[in-house]
Amino acid sequence: MPRSPVAPSRRSAVVRRSVEVSVRQSHSRTPSVPGIAVVRTVLAALGLLLATPARSSDPPAVEPALRLGDRASLDGALIIGNEAYLALPQSQWAGVDARAFHQWLRDSRGVSKYRTTYLENVNAATIQKHTRRLRWRVKRNGTAWLYYAGHGVTLADGRRAVVPIDVSGPAIDTAALPLETLAKDILRNRRIKRLVVVVDASFGEHSRDGFALVPGRAVPEPQPVSEANAKVVYWLAERAAGDPQMYPVAKHGLFTWTVLGGLRGWADGAVTGESDGRVTLHEAQVFSSGAMRMLGRDGSPSVDSREMITSMVLSQGGGLEPFPGLEVFEALAESDTAQRLAAAEDRVRGDAEAFWRDTMAMVQQGGPEGRAALEAYVSEFQDASIKVEREVYLPQVADARRMLLNYDESAPPPIPPQGAESAAPPATCDDLVALEGAAMMGELSSGVMACLDRRVSSERLQTTKNKVSRLLIVNAESTKSWATWETLVQRHLEDVDRSDPDLCFRYAVYLHKQGGLDVAEEAIRWAGYALENKQVWEPPDFVRKVNGLHRLRAEAANRLWMNAAAVHAKTPGPGTDDMAKEYRGLAMSFSREWLDYARAAGQKTEKAYQLCRSAAGAEMFCAAN
Repeated sequence: MPRSPVAPSRRSAVVRRSVEVSVRQSHSRTPSVPGIAVVRTVLAALGLLLATPARSSDPPAVEPALRLGDRASLDGALIIGNEAYLALPQSQWAGVDARAFHQWLRDSRGVSKYRTTYLENVNAATIQKHTRRLRWRVKRNGTAWLYYAGHGVTLADGRRAVVPIDVSGPAIDTAALPLETLAKDILRNRRIKRLVVVVDASFGEHSRDGFALVPGRAVPEPQPVSEANAKVVYWLAERAAGDPQMYPVAKHGLFTWTVLGGLRGWADGAVTGESDGRVTLHEAQVFSSGAMRMLGRDGSPSVDSREMITSMVLSQGGGLEPFPGLEVFEALAESDTAQRLAAAEDRVRGDAEAFWRDTMAMVQQGGPEGRAALEAYVSEFQDASIKVEREVYLPQVADARRMLLNYDESAPPPIPPQGAESAAPPATCDDLVALEGAAMMGELSSGVMACLDRRVSSERLQTTKNKVSRLLIVNAESTKSWATWETLVQRHLEDVDRSDPDLCFRYAVYLHKQGGLDVAEEAIRWAGYALENKQVWEPPDFVRKVNGLHRLRAEAANRLWMNAAAVHAKTPGPGTDDMAKEYRGLAMSFSREWLDYARAAGQKTEKAYQLCRSAAGAEMFCAAN
């Protein structure tokens, strides 16, 4: 199997030194008396210096997004890019970042464009309005996505907040929108399974262009990134009050660039060292953090620690890109270092030249003021320097973390004190074969089920993960706990394995029989996966199941079309019209496929013809070839 990009196996460590460049800040054009204070600021460490040297390595592209064929029909998304602020410094490339993430959600993740809203340069009222709309765009058991690129701020109580486009400096503490408030608003729709909040913004002193966001404002210490709500994942560019990291050569924020790269497939195997054709949330987060260090940067994006959350699969399929390689990132780090050093030096020289012109103007006037100006210039610039430091990336650290995942000390348990009662041994689930009988009878204990549930999240061997997940499904079915069965099957198909056509078939039928519009697209989706692997079925099951799946898709699509047409009739508009046309197209396509199969397989065709004729509106479309 391919090796992990973050846990490579190499004979020697790759040393990458993070850059911290101290340069002189801009001064008044008029020299002062001798003894002028030398004010220094750190800019190159923030990635804010934009000059490009002649020899620069082009980073691997993270757009356009890969078309992986996946479809997240339950998900909804709100993407915000605030760049052109009216009364604050500009948030450079925030719009580019937001558009790129929007493209990934649409083309790679497969979120419907009708359930996705993209906003650019918007005020608080607009953000709040579309946040409320987002909660109803997500279907039952779906994931809500909230992406934001722009300015961020830490409020006095330590909460992190996003900054609307029309906020001014003095009002920033009262006008900024706290992330947790937006999250609570979205989760008022209790059908939402999970909310993923992705924020490319800093919550420190500086903005993306290197200037203070609000000069003179003290920056409070931000609260730790919360993991209290089991439904919410906060994926932030900075865990603390760090400054924004830019990646000028890619024309992106560094965080978004590493995130999009990881989601393209670069993060596959970032945790275990072994690729499996999928990128989980945990892998993407670990990769983003590691990739920053590979580039010599000291960014500290948040990494969620909850296994049940981080096992969520974000990207999958044969079209994923492999990690470009450590050698590529080493070259990028060297180029990035040279780029920031050159920009820092140019800034120092430019500042010195401007100061020199003012100094010479005073020298030409003669007298003691000219002498004082020359002395001030010497005092200010005689020790001008650029100090360089780069982060050290050691692959062995990632190897050690990977080995710790399954490390067993094999140490005997401590002997209990004399006279003390021995605690009951914890429930174990090591012997899966021994548990099969109990699962078929619906007799797995709560302790064993909890143990199996943990193994589904932590097990690294895919075949074993499959067996563990199926034991839980069989037990739920035996006890007729259908709500639990639905949850377990959904997780199995989404995160473990979807190659079993029988399980896809049963789940599609289960959803279809519920009759709700919120699950109709999911029923169609899983019926499609079952049809992809229909070759494993033998007669007569083959004809019965394939015909049933075609019927399911046709009926579900017809139900969606009829509802969309009713919505358009009630509230006509371009959006509702497009949705009605899309669902009518699905109804026509699926009903015709059912009709063709029924005719070829000698099955009844009356119902299929009625649906086809209704959707097409013309007999010619449904006529036999």
